[in-house]
Amino acid sequence: MKGTMEQALMVNMQGDKGGASVTSKTSFCLGAYDQPHAISKGMIVRRLTPVECERLMGMPDNYTQIPWRGKPKEECPDGPRYKAIGNSIAVPCLGWIGERMKR
Repeated sequence: MKGTMEQALMVNMQGDKGGASVTSKTSFCLGAYDQPHAISKGMIVRRLTPVECERLMGMPDNYTQIPWRGKPKEECPDGPRYKAIGNSIAVPCLGWIGERMKR
């Protein structure tokens, strides 16, 4: 299964503006053109990375990457990062609520 997942994550797209390579680390914005999307292949869907989740929540990149169990922050596993992001509130939403309360 791991080999199949890795193959699905290494999809090459050929669009109007040339090719774009998609790996498990990064992705490009999906276009409106009628081509298969690179985030899925069959029933396999690419999981969002912690950095992508942080951006969706309005956090700075690598905000949840902290020292973990005596290891440096560069070795922080994704699990605790996903948990921290899931237990947080979206920063832009919180800012909007705060501004409305202040009024």
